[in-house]
Amino acid sequence: MNPVLNISCYKFVPLPDAAALRDLLHARATAQQLKGTILLAEEGINFFLAGTAHAVRGFVDALRTDARFADLAPKESWSATV
Repeated sequence: MNPVLNISCYKFVPLPDAAALRDLLHARATAQQLKGTILLAEEGINFFLAGTAHAVRGFVDALRTDARFADLAPKESWSATV
């Protein structure tokens, strides 16, 4: 079995650049082979992602480099693929 880290998180924060941010986050998630959903709107972000712990936490760390997301605190849970 391979462990899979699942995370969920949201933050209400102005995102006037939501359309441009979409492309950046999609590219990052795809590069890390993450599965899930990232919802962006002008009023915030909501995401559910799954993958290896290294990939998931790396994605969140990259998000935190943006001051708007510096305090993200995703909830984590584990599952396994067989």
